[in-house]
Amino acid sequence: MCCPSARLHAVPAEYAAAADRIQALWESGRVCPLVGRGLQARVVEAGRLAAAGHLLPDDARRVALEAENVAAAFGPLRRAS
Repeated sequence: MCCPSARLHAVPAEYAAAADRIQALWESGRVCPLVGRGLQARVVEAGRLAAAGHLLPDDARRVALEAENVAAAFGPLRRAS
C-alpha cells in the first residue's frame, strides 16, 4: 500500500466491476483462487489510488486490465489423486 490515506477513498465502479469479474473467475473454479485474490486486491488498491489522485486513471485502468488477463492465465491447482 503506497499511500495509506488512499484507503479512505471508495473504489470507483469501474474498478469494483473488474475486481468482481476476477472474483467470479476464481469462485467458478476457472482460475487459481490464490492468484485471483491477490490480483483482485491489486485492482481495488489501484482504484482507490486513482480516486485519491495518487495514480492516473489511465494507469489504474491498465492495472485492472492486466490483472484480469493475468488471473485468467493461471488455472486452479488440482489435487493429485
